[in-house]
Amino acid sequence: MSIRTRGRRWSRRRLALAGIAGVSVALAVGSVALACTPVIGNTYFSDGNTVKSGSSGSALTAYAAGAQAGKQHLLVAGAGGPGHDDHACMFNSQPLNPNMRVANFRGFIPYTSGVINRAPGNWQICFAQSPLNENRPGTQPIFFTVI
Repeated sequence: MSIRTRGRRWSRRRLALAGIAGVSVALAVGSVALACTPVIGNTYFSDGNTVKSGSSGSALTAYAAGAQAGKQHLLVAGAGGPGHDDHACMFNSQPLNPNMRVANFRGFIPYTSGVINRAPGNWQICFAQSPLNENRPGTQPIFFTVI
């Protein structure tokens, strides 16, 4: 049995496969959107680098460009998690500076200093929008290795 649509003949099997494929794509896109922290803008250390290392308790200074204008951000250290290494401090985020910074109309967040008191390992540094949760936007992370 077939169904006629705009002059084309579609079998029920083809329609079912097309429907299943459409639902699969929608679910995949939806799950990626929910699972990943949106990245808006870029983060840099004060000297323009994106990778540094030091001991726990090290002071660092960062700024951001292209962040979401007019939104409040916190300078945080967090982790990307498996498969999310380039996402914005998605898991286990901890503020390095308790003061909120608002991105100007161009998305610029000026120099912000903080102290990284984290366990040894690789940490992402980014400006995360408030409130902190796993689905909030943040700037592209930079990396700090606590040794």
